[in-house]
Amino acid sequence: MSVSLLACATIVACALLWSGFDLSRKALVARVEPVPLLVLLTLGQAPLFAVWAAVEGWPSFEAGYWPPALASLALNVVANLAFFYAFKLAPLSLTIPLLSLTPALTALTAIPILGEWPTVRQGAGIALVVAGAFALHLPRGEAWTPRSVVRGLLRERGAHLMLLVALCWSLTPPFDKLALHRASGPAHGLVLCAGVAVVLLAVLVARRRLGELADVVRVPWLFVVALVVSTAALGVQFVAYGLTAVALVETVKRGVGNVAALGVGRWVFGEAVGTGQVGAVVVMGVGVGLILS
Repeated sequence: MSVSLLACATIVACALLWSGFDLSRKALVARVEPVPLLVLLTLGQAPLFAVWAAVEGWPSFEAGYWPPALASLALNVVANLAFFYAFKLAPLSLTIPLLSLTPALTALTAIPILGEWPTVRQGAGIALVVAGAFALHLPRGEAWTPRSVVRGLLRERGAHLMLLVALCWSLTPPFDKLALHRASGPAHGLVLCAGVAVVLLAVLVARRRLGELADVVRVPWLFVVALVVSTAALGVQFVAYGLTAVALVETVKRGVGNVAALGVGRWVFGEAVGTGQVGAVVVMGVGVGLILS
């Protein structure tokens, strides 16, 4: 499957927007708990998507929309809750690298769901991005071998959860694309954001943590920036899904996001960058180049 110039530009814009959202979210999480933050963001995104959908015309949903849309909604809820719990149960060094599997898993799940087969070159690019992302997140002095990975998965319950997160987030793009065949991007965004917000809001109510939503008043402008950027990122992502294979979008998003995080960590937060991390960035850059060339 070839990638047009328009698709390339859209994918890169999507990746940059998600990187910007990651930066603002990192700053927000220091002041607001993750689950309340996710509730507030999705609650805020829903009206923005509603306005967007109204501008395009009253949203309509063709037959067959709801099964993939509800599947994506359920997977997003499970993935987000498991993501936060995994951090409490297992070390970051074990859990974060597992998310690097997402592009490869998306490529595999998109084959039976969408019939999207990457070319040999694109497959090599996906493999390089995944390998580079793994290497980038490894703590210094530690090496991941098949044996150590299996032992870690058997030993740490949090690793099981993060593997579940990677699987859920690899399945959501194919289901989103199926839903987008039967509804517009803003209409699907409205359903997805409103649904996630309602479910997670119910979780907060059940745990009597509703008061944590008020913490966002400490950083109102940062929240507004995160809200606008995240809405744009999701909207552009849906556009990109319509232009090329979902696995390519997710791989480039992951590659650019990792590189951006490394750059921001170095120049904004003064974090050290080793030669191994630079090598991992080069590997991912080659992989992204193979995908987009």
